[in-house]
Amino acid sequence: MRFTKEIVLNQPIERVRVLTSDPEHLHHWQPELVSITQHSDTPGAAGSTATLTYRKFKFEETVLAATADERTSRYESRGMVHTITNRYSAIDDQHTLMVCENEIRVPLPLRLFNRRITNVLQEESERGLDRFKAYIDNA
Repeated sequence: MRFTKEIVLNQPIERVRVLTSDPEHLHHWQPELVSITQHSDTPGAAGSTATLTYRKFKFEETVLAATADERTSRYESRGMVHTITNRYSAIDDQHTLMVCENEIRVPLPLRLFNRRITNVLQEESERGLDRFKAYIDNA
């Protein structure tokens, strides 16, 4: 399943870059996140890996690409793979456009067992984006 969401952030692009470049900021918009265990010397850099532990599950994160205006990460857990690409561009000196592209792959048996799983995953991803916007806009 693939989906894209565009969000206008009420912060200049330089501020958005600062807030999104440090993985420690994840706690601010992901309330279920318990801990982040970095496995690389440069957290958030291309090629870095980490374990993200949430209250009910864990994800193994690999940063596939990371520049000032684009970041692609792959999150794996129990056969599910969620790849997210966030692209940032300045709208004006006070607003930033974020385009978030998602691809979620779940194991075939899970898809056959419950066809609603993809809808639930998309809804949860979109709630996370709404929390992200609220954090960035008020930071």
